[in-house]
Amino acid sequence: MKILYLQQLLVLPGSSGNMRSFELARQWAQQGHEVSILCSHAAFPPEHPCIKAGKFPCRFRYEGLELLVVKVPYHHLMPFGRRVLAFLAFFFKAWRLGRTLKGYDLILAYSAPLSVGELGRRLARYHGIPWVFEIADVWPDVPIGMGIIRQPLLVRWLYRRAQLLYREACKIIVFSEGMLQQLLQHGVNPSKIEVIHNGVNTRAQPFVSRTALPQKPVQVLYAGTVGRANGVDQIVQVAHYLQAAGKQLLQFTILGNGNDLQRVKKLAARLQLQNLRFLHEVPQQQVAHILAGAHIGLVCFAPFPVLEANGATKFFDYLASGLPIVINYQGWQAHYLHAYQCGLSGQQGDTEAFARNILRLAEDPQLRQTFSQNGRKLAERMFDRSLIAQKTLAVMQSCVPDTN
Repeated sequence: MKILYLQQLLVLPGSSGNMRSFELARQWAQQGHEVSILCSHAAFPPEHPCIKAGKFPCRFRYEGLELLVVKVPYHHLMPFGRRVLAFLAFFFKAWRLGRTLKGYDLILAYSAPLSVGELGRRLARYHGIPWVFEIADVWPDVPIGMGIIRQPLLVRWLYRRAQLLYREACKIIVFSEGMLQQLLQHGVNPSKIEVIHNGVNTRAQPFVSRTALPQKPVQVLYAGTVGRANGVDQIVQVAHYLQAAGKQLLQFTILGNGNDLQRVKKLAARLQLQNLRFLHEVPQQQVAHILAGAHIGLVCFAPFPVLEANGATKFFDYLASGLPIVINYQGWQAHYLHAYQCGLSGQQGDTEAFARNILRLAEDPQLRQTFSQNGRKLAERMFDRSLIAQKTLAVMQSCVPDTN
């Protein structure tokens, strides 16, 4: 099968971020499929030949894949309006390039913004081939649910565009059971939807036995984006709460970047925290080393119900590493943590419950070890990206039966 993969923010080895699309596409290529990825340069390492040459569109082969790269700067530190402009710029540049491409059997469109889904729909119509809609975040539900988009006319227009994409896609892949429920609430045909999680490369994220680590101080790690949606200020409040209570056995680390980082740092400085440090984001390959030195992994979101459907990458990285998890929300991830005994959860916005769960794990090394082993088993059984690649491939092949 010849696949055209639309992924605006493709992350390659050597960059920080989620390499899911690259890892899946590489596995398909290793199985003999032809895969081209139409992407921007935004997440490439600065020393990449495309960026050094400065000539776009840039076309090159990498680990069995054909990469078609357009120049569209993007960073999650950008204000929302500038990010929207970057989405539109990618749409128009990729549309011009995509129309010149021939011979593909199917288009796979990876969407956080609706614009990539719309690009997939239009290119599929232009070339007369089916397309699959891969949804990492359910737009426009997330920005509307967070109050970022409020204008009634714009909200109605975005929902109409989303419904059009859902109708015309051959299949829809969502990253979580929570996202499935969101689409069902919009009246999407359930037979079109497949839940295929974000997942983790378990070979690149080796298991670490927590019994081999020094027991004090207990290292509590948040590794991920520090943006408005993440509500990382709650970790600062938890660190302050525990420091004030005289709980000296914990050391918190926030690893990452984002448009809320400076506000979070100022809050930590104002509270004069001695038990919290900040680390800059690092390439994905270095994350495994940092996870290996932690005892507890945190996933948190701001108290917006729509965010409980999220499929955060760090959740799966923690499981694979054997890092016991504490989250500050309910939803599908809380279900897995409880059902497979690998973490604890609380209600959104309940900072004291968040602190109690962290403290419970910090004071119980045997519970941490149990959660650690169970988490790795869960990652291998259900969330390994070799399994996810095969599931995604099967969905695509169902839309192009003669390629099976």
